[in-house]
Amino acid sequence: MSEIIAAIDEGAANDFLDIVVAGVGPQSTSGSSSLGPFGASYSVTGTLTNGTVDLIPPDTIRVADLRLDWTATLTLSIDLGDFLPEIHIPQVCVTIPCVGKVCTPAIDITWPTLSVPLSFGDFVKATVDLGIVVGLAGGVWKVEGVVQGVPSLSFGPGTAAIVTAIGLAVAAAVAWVPFIGPFLAGLAIAVASAIGVAGLTGWLGPIISPFISGTRFPVYDQPEWFEVLPSAGASDPAVFVHLDAIGAEVQHNAPEDELVLTADISA
Repeated sequence: MSEIIAAIDEGAANDFLDIVVAGVGPQSTSGSSSLGPFGASYSVTGTLTNGTVDLIPPDTIRVADLRLDWTATLTLSIDLGDFLPEIHIPQVCVTIPCVGKVCTPAIDITWPTLSVPLSFGDFVKATVDLGIVVGLAGGVWKVEGVVQGVPSLSFGPGTAAIVTAIGLAVAAAVAWVPFIGPFLAGLAIAVASAIGVAGLTGWLGPIISPFISGTRFPVYDQPEWFEVLPSAGASDPAVFVHLDAIGAEVQHNAPEDELVLTADISA
């Protein structure tokens, strides 16, 4: 039988993970990819907030409604020619008395490719299962909850509105382009349609998922040589015990489930 046994119930585990998840701190990533038909360079930051803990024997800590609040800065590369009609103004000639024939030049308008900076944010929720991993590394015993697999993300209600906001922001950003005025409303709709809600969430998912799926939550850290009595002087040195083994599992101890840590020790 193990010499040391410690256990916490689901209520205490929930309080404990509140602290652990908050300690993870903000996570960030950046890169470039395609968002619909547009080139996109991005920087995304996310911060986790604990959900509701359910201890499931023998080795699972389930966290329902784990929340990730995220913000993104994005630069879209937009070729306006993909969305706006070609404009050709033909040559017009008139004959002016005493002057003769006068002609205007033919004009073809080439729409530019523009970079449009955007900022937006929302939240996602996910239910994740943490597997319990115990290991000894560098003389320190570690017990961690490690997210198993890639969770399904449930985006917040504001995400759908972001698509419309992107279309309007693009239209506002290109309003200075000559001759574009009559096409601005249609451009906003075209950009939003080209991205779509599914396109935005499909683009965000692989970027945001690693903030959750790649996370290891520390449960317990302890050096394998553990001081139990401090030194009381030169003739009375500190007393240490050696942690030979650490165990961690979820047990059903009626009437509730508990996260149980055990330790085998020697002098």
